[in-house]
Amino acid sequence: MTVRTIDLRRPTQVSCAWQRRLNQLSATTVERLPEPAQLYSLITLTFVLHEPNPETGSCACCDADWPCTAVRQAYRLREGF
Repeated sequence: MTVRTIDLRRPTQVSCAWQRRLNQLSATTVERLPEPAQLYSLITLTFVLHEPNPETGSCACCDADWPCTAVRQAYRLREGF
């Protein structure tokens, strides 16, 4: 009969490398713009889309009284920069 013994003189090392590595199953993401640049792009897009309709005086995109709430909010965010 064979008996195995544990060598107690050698310390066992538990590896926690799986916690530090990226998950290989996760989808790779493209490099995103920094949040301020992305926000400024959205503000510019809002100013382009929500312009006043010269015939009615309302917003050409959402038909609300111009300046609509989206334009007001975009203006406040732009002034925040």
